[in-house]
Amino acid sequence: MSPQRSAVVAGGGIGGLAAAAALAGAGTEVTVIERAPSINDVGSGLMLYANGVRAAGAIGARLGERIRTDGWVTPDDAVRLLMDSTGAVLSEEPIGEVGTRLGAPQIPLLRTALQNALFDEAAAAGATVLLDTAVEDYTADDASVSVRLSDGTTRTADLLIAADGIKSAVRQRMLGDGPPRYRGYTSVRGRTTGSALYPQPFVANGRGIQLFVAPVGNGTLYWAAKITAEAGEWPAMGRETALRTLLERLADWHAPFAGLIREADPDDVAVTDIHDRDPAPYWTDGRVALLGDAAHPMVPALGQGANMALEDAVVLAAALRAHPGPDEVPAALKAYERARIERASAVVLHSRRQGSLDQGASQAEERARNDFMKSHGRKDEAILDVVAWTPEDIRLDDAVAGNSPLLAAG
Repeated sequence: MSPQRSAVVAGGGIGGLAAAAALAGAGTEVTVIERAPSINDVGSGLMLYANGVRAAGAIGARLGERIRTDGWVTPDDAVRLLMDSTGAVLSEEPIGEVGTRLGAPQIPLLRTALQNALFDEAAAAGATVLLDTAVEDYTADDASVSVRLSDGTTRTADLLIAADGIKSAVRQRMLGDGPPRYRGYTSVRGRTTGSALYPQPFVANGRGIQLFVAPVGNGTLYWAAKITAEAGEWPAMGRETALRTLLERLADWHAPFAGLIREADPDDVAVTDIHDRDPAPYWTDGRVALLGDAAHPMVPALGQGANMALEDAVVLAAALRAHPGPDEVPAALKAYERARIERASAVVLHSRRQGSLDQGASQAEERARNDFMKSHGRKDEAILDVVAWTPEDIRLDDAVAGNSPLLAAG
C-alpha cells in the first residue's frame, strides 16, 4: 500500500472546504489554512444548480442529504418569475421542470449553511483546520512542496491546493497576473425573513439594476441587487448607507420589491464590487494547483461560483485517485487541470457576457434584456448547458471515464 499523501489547502471557504472534504474522504491527510480567526456567518445566500448538487453528492452522500435539509429544494412545479421594475411578468422560468429533466433540483441556501456543511464533512473525513493563518508563499521540488505561513512556520506536504479566493496569494506567485478586473457593477446582498413574497423566486430588472430573489427555507428569502456603478462607490458607503441608497434607487419600482429590502437586517447586508479575471493559461505548478475562485473567478450572473468549486473538488479527488503512485502528484494535478480548465474558462466568459446583458443601463440594453427573457422563457442564455454537468462527465487521461473510486465510494 502506498503511504498516505498529505495536502495543504489554502483557504477555508467553500472551495477549500470542498477540496478538503473530497481529498480527505479519498484518503489524503489534509490541513486547511484559513486566514480568518473563525468560521463565521458569511451573509446571504447562493444557488446550487443541478451540477453543484450532483458534485456535493459525489463528495459524500451525507453532504448531499445535508444540503437538501438545510436549503430550499425547488419543487417540480416551481417557476421563477421574470419581471420588469413595475412588477409586470415578462416570463415564467420553469426551474422545477428543468430540475426534473436534469435529475437534480436547484437548491438555494444560505452561504453559511453550505460552508458549515462542508466544514463538518471535511472534519468527519479527518481534515484539520488551522485558523487565523494565511499561506504566503511556497517552494516545491520533485518530492514535496514547502508552504510558508503567515505565522512564520513552514508546512511540508505532497501537494498544495490554492483555494484562497479571487486575490489568491498562491495564484500571484504562480501566474503573476496582477489584480482582478472590475466589471462595472456592484452587489448589495441580504436576507429577509417573514416577507409576504416568500417563497416565490423571482428576478426583477430595471435600468442598470437587477434584483435576484430566492427562498432559502425557514421563511427566509435571500436577495442580491446588482447595480451598475463606479468602482468603489458602493463599498465605501458601508452597510446602512448602501441599504438606504438602494431603497432610494428602487423608489419608483413595484412597491413590494422595496418592501423586501426595507425589511432586511442591515447587519446581514454585504456590499461587494464585482470582479473577475481572464481565463488562465494553466492552473498548476508541479505539486501546486489552483481551485475555485483562485483558478477561475467569475461574476455571479450565472450563479456558478460555488457550483464550479464543488465540481473542481470532485475532479481533483478523482484525478488523485487515478494517479495513486508516490511520484504521480504532478501528473494527477495536470490531469485535473486538463479536465477542468476548458469548461471553467467557458463559464467565466459566459458569466461575463450574461452580466453585461443583465446590467444594461441604457434604454436599448434594457429592451434587449427584456426581449430575451420574453422570447426564451429564462434569464440566462447559457445556463442549461452549464448545469447539465454530472460527475460521470469526468474525463481523465489515465482513468476510465465515470469510474472514479471517489464516485463509487459515495
